Amino acid sequence: MIKAYQGPNSPMGNAVELGSHIGDMAAIDTFATACGLKPEDVNEWVENGTLPSIVFAGQRMVNVQRLRADLLQEKPEFNEGDYSDD
Repeated sequence: MIKAYQGPNSPMGNAVELGSHIGDMAAIDTFATACGLKPEDVNEWVENGTLPSIVFAGQRMVNVQRLRADLLQEKPEFNEGDYSDD
């Protein structure tokens, strides 16, 4: 499970800001680096449906657009299987 940042200084309430340097889709290693995470962890979360993903040009990528939308809707946590239909 991944919990959204809920700090008092967060300008977006329960959502963490995903910088504008990340597009609507991001390669797993790019997303991991941008977020300060291990690529292995991000890959596992994509594979088990904790993070939204999309296949583009034969490569599984993080669906950052969908993740942003869910964060802006104040989705409080991300659990295994939340995006199993991706």
